[in-house]
Amino acid sequence: MRAFPLVLVLCLSATALAQATASSAPVAEPGVGATLDAAAANRPQLEQALRDVPDAHRASLEFLLAHMPAHDAKTLSAEFILRQIELAEAARMRAPWRACLTDDLYLNFVLPYAQATERRTEWRGDFAQRFASVVADCKTPGEAALRLNSSIFESLGVHYSVERARADQDPQSSIEQGKASCTGLSILLADACRAVGVPARLVSVRWPHKRGNHTWVEVYDGETWRFVGAAEPDPAGLGHAWFVADAARCHGADPAHSIWAVSFASTGQRFAAGWAPGVLLHGLDVTAHYAPPTAIADASAPAAVAEPAQAAAAAAEVAAEVAAEVALSAQFTRFFAATAAEQARFGFDRNLDAELATKEGDARLRRLAFAAFRSAPHVDLRADHAAHRVRAGGYESAYEVRDVGEPGDDGYALVIALHGGGAVAKRVNDAQWRIMQRYYHDHPEVGGYRYVALRAPTDAWNGFYTDYVYPLVEALIRQFVVCGGVDPARVCIIGYSHGGYGVFAIAPKLPDRFAAAHASAAAPTDGETSIAGLHHLPFSFLVGEKDTAYGRADRCRAFEQLAEQARGDHAGLYPVTGQIVAGHGHTGLPDRDKLAELVVLRRVACPAQLVWELTDAVVCDHYWLGTDAPRKGARVAATLRGQRLDVTTENVGRLRVTLDARLCDVDRPLAVERDGRATQVRLAPSLRTLCQGIQRRGDADLAGSCEVWLEP
Repeated sequence: MRAFPLVLVLCLSATALAQATASSAPVAEPGVGATLDAAAANRPQLEQALRDVPDAHRASLEFLLAHMPAHDAKTLSAEFILRQIELAEAARMRAPWRACLTDDLYLNFVLPYAQATERRTEWRGDFAQRFASVVADCKTPGEAALRLNSSIFESLGVHYSVERARADQDPQSSIEQGKASCTGLSILLADACRAVGVPARLVSVRWPHKRGNHTWVEVYDGETWRFVGAAEPDPAGLGHAWFVADAARCHGADPAHSIWAVSFASTGQRFAAGWAPGVLLHGLDVTAHYAPPTAIADASAPAAVAEPAQAAAAAAEVAAEVAAEVALSAQFTRFFAATAAEQARFGFDRNLDAELATKEGDARLRRLAFAAFRSAPHVDLRADHAAHRVRAGGYESAYEVRDVGEPGDDGYALVIALHGGGAVAKRVNDAQWRIMQRYYHDHPEVGGYRYVALRAPTDAWNGFYTDYVYPLVEALIRQFVVCGGVDPARVCIIGYSHGGYGVFAIAPKLPDRFAAAHASAAAPTDGETSIAGLHHLPFSFLVGEKDTAYGRADRCRAFEQLAEQARGDHAGLYPVTGQIVAGHGHTGLPDRDKLAELVVLRRVACPAQLVWELTDAVVCDHYWLGTDAPRKGARVAATLRGQRLDVTTENVGRLRVTLDARLCDVDRPLAVERDGRATQVRLAPSLRTLCQGIQRRGDADLAGSCEVWLEP
């Protein structure tokens, strides 16, 4: 899809600017008198300020007093107020752009000691000292704002986080925590701008088309007001941000979703702050400045007939949706291209977290994030793919691949084929590998797939069923999903003899990776194969009646009985089918056309009922369950019914549960009972959690937006 950039230019003429800030002119006795009356016991402090203020600063003091909120009038000291005026006046005089700082601009958007509802603290002196040198060579206020936005958050160690204490944090609190919401980040940036003489103000909106709100910053660039996302510098400069398309949707929406610029002075208009809906602030309605270009053009054109207007509106809607996805994709791309340290500090807007609460929003964000993950550099992975090798844990396997049929809309299916051999000379295993490259018949008529014959990493007897194999198989799947156009929901594993033993071990350990598994001329291995994990995975096996070496036929009969018992205990689960082929020994089994049955299947990624029996200390995940300390012999049974999760464990420490809107209502608490101990868990969907899960597992369907740890 071709991306069409949507750029909004905020233009206020000198006349419009004067009208917008006319109320910010100093108000003498009436406003000041009302503030003195509201100050109550703090009145002496304000009167002292009026006595002590230098004549050159009196207009600034009267402006602050005339428009000061009542709670400030009751608490602020004369020393604090006069210090703010002194520092603001000094910044104004130092600024190279002071000629454009009219009294209206200066008084309302540089002088005030606060942006909105944050705690009142002394930030101006500290910020002036910190940032004067940062903008020393900047010629315009817009240039200075861009410089600050690209540097101060890193230097202060403050990053976006839903774990901040308050949405409307003052700069000191954000610096102490190292965390802030979009509102806290915007307050910090706007204050930094004011500290060096750049007119700056907060902008607030509650979205009309999705849950949540957003706050950003507008700065006066010397000619007009332009917007910028706090801690989200855009290479294109002012007037560019990921929220452009979302803001465009506010044009023509319900007035409750208008876009407001916060004003310290009374404007005759009040709005409900997006971060605190019960709080009313003075503001300027700037929604029209964010309208899509078509709407701006229509407003200045003669009235047209209804049909062209409707067509223009529809085109604008499509353009807004395209631009929104382009901006989101760019954000995801930056995350997956970042280093681990950068990702740890990466900030997504919390409104995206709110979108994860719906199935539709979850699906959209999951799709965009996964596309960005697949297109990320993955330098080592792509090098291995080009070399036809896979590596993990110090082991390496070669593979050969051939394409069969044409890929579907979601890409190719993947068939991983494991060869025979085992504890024999390398040349024998190599020969068996070459046979496996052509052993199973092609079936292009059932859909396109990539057939990958994997060479065992060693020539040991258990080359396909020991601890170093399982990470290799997961790495191979990740490689083909990222580099080979494979649909992760359509991965199958199949093997003969030594390879069949591998399937008997790999599939129950990694059932969430496969749509189907088939083992031929092999048998389960004690301690490595557990029927428990096959609760939703179609698993089939074939063994000759006369294949008695190592007890293969008898072991398969016993496994068939285990499957029957499991189906009896768990109705509708354990789709395990086996066949003891009469008259056959170890070779010539009639399953060389088996792929026609397997490649059409899709896996079950989010079952509500899980049984996980750990048979190694390597595999850490089982669908939406996980542990950071896997141990052989551990067992977990988990059932999710609506907002209730029941878990029983054996020999398991901390247990990770990763959920999302596909499995439950993440807006409501989850009742959890682990081993008879009940608790209630608040779920918090997070785009960071989702993206980290995609990166860790290499699979969007196996990543969740909510992560909860259950202690033993």
